[in-house]
Amino acid sequence: MKIAIYSPYLDTAGGGEKYMLTIAECLSNKNEVDLLLDDHLDLIGENTLRKKILDLHNLDLAKVKFIKAPFGKNSSFFSRLFFLKKYDCLFYNSDGSIFLSTAKKNILHFQLPLEHLNVNGIWGRFKLSSWKQAIFNSDFTREYIQKKFPIKGFTLYPPVSLNGFRVGKKKRKILSVGFFSTSKPKKQELLIKVFKSLVNRNKINELSLHLAGGVMDGNEDFLSQLRKEAIGYKIFFYPNIKLKELIDLYAESLIYWHATGYDESDPKKFEHFGITTVESMASGCIPIVINKGGHLEIIKDKVNGFLWDTPKQLEELTLKVIEDESLQKKISKQAVIDSKKFSKEEFNKKILQLVYD
Repeated sequence: MKIAIYSPYLDTAGGGEKYMLTIAECLSNKNEVDLLLDDHLDLIGENTLRKKILDLHNLDLAKVKFIKAPFGKNSSFFSRLFFLKKYDCLFYNSDGSIFLSTAKKNILHFQLPLEHLNVNGIWGRFKLSSWKQAIFNSDFTREYIQKKFPIKGFTLYPPVSLNGFRVGKKKRKILSVGFFSTSKPKKQELLIKVFKSLVNRNKINELSLHLAGGVMDGNEDFLSQLRKEAIGYKIFFYPNIKLKELIDLYAESLIYWHATGYDESDPKKFEHFGITTVESMASGCIPIVINKGGHLEIIKDKVNGFLWDTPKQLEELTLKVIEDESLQKKISKQAVIDSKKFSKEEFNKKILQLVYD
């Protein structure tokens, strides 16, 4: 089969991009797979994109072709129709826009609970009619979108490559992983505040906080401000960390924190699934994560991790875990077991069924 995959923000190499790229890797084993580049992505260049993908996600895309395609701003409608006719299947990671596709089979992917899709009016419904299937990264995303728009589909949890992750010798480290970004806030400033309070009030000198993740363009000042807030405490930063180093960090961290969506009402600013939370579970970390969004589909409270609603609860739960070694062992063991539900192998199996059935 000849398969095309288009993800408009491929250069960010985030969770949604990893989702689409894993589809490309899986299907390229027995099919001809093209990764489509619009003008913006083509300008960045194949070599730069491949290097970033390899550094962050370690995916094998050797058999995948990077192809310039008539997508994006000022692209030709008729050129796109003609271009897509040669494909047996097209996967598209929608950013809220929908286009008419002439590929034989068209599959939409939704990574977040979009409020606006371009499907209004006769023309909008006509464009949508060429898309017969949708896949969602969580029930949280699926239920939100399907309440608003007539799109049929099912939840396919993101692939979490668990093979490289391991449980190491645990130290009193708290880890949080996420972009350093003001537009996609991961609430690192809150985590720093809670950590400082935890240390000050309980005199836990050996405890340390580790913040890792990519630095989005234009957010260098934000990272600098976080560093200033952390002065005087055992708080360490890992901007644009490579996967191998991140795996080592997961392995020796005792606790995993996640605060995305705190004090937010917009569902788009919640964590829509939580790939890094699953990675932490596979590494034997104890997740203490916010009680919102996709985390409710991953974490069973007090079984394989803990859910919190307020910063005070985050602090109290963290102290409880630190002081109870038997609880640490119990939760860590179950977290490792439950992480396997979201394995890359399970994801690939369902993608193959979707394409060939």
